[in-house]
Amino acid sequence: MIANIVIVAIVVVAAALAVRRYIIRGGHGDCCGDIDGVVQVKGPEDRDESHYDHAYDVEVTGMSCDNCASKVTNAFNAEDGLFAKVSLKDGVAHVLAKQAKSDDDLKRVVRNAGYGAGKVVTVK
Repeated sequence: MIANIVIVAIVVVAAALAVRRYIIRGGHGDCCGDIDGVVQVKGPEDRDESHYDHAYDVEVTGMSCDNCASKVTNAFNAEDGLFAKVSLKDGVAHVLAKQAKSDDDLKRVVRNAGYGAGKVVTVK
């Protein structure tokens, strides 16, 4: 009897986590199976790195493929005054900024893209 209750509880928790991930991914299921295909990286108009006075490395968790990295890159690049490159392998977004940004501002961009944000390191 107790074993059955434990098994049912495990199944319910697993189902809840799967539904949460589905919702975070915008209702498209796993990013690798996205029906829209490969996400194209969009950059800011100003791609001259010398125009950006601040640099940060933001830890990103939950990325599992190149589409994930592209989504995070696009989220940063959509913000005014930011230019980012994301490494799936390292799990890090290298973000250039024209004006200083707080750790919370940078983490918000990652979270709004549907991923986890870890520590932020100021590079310059």
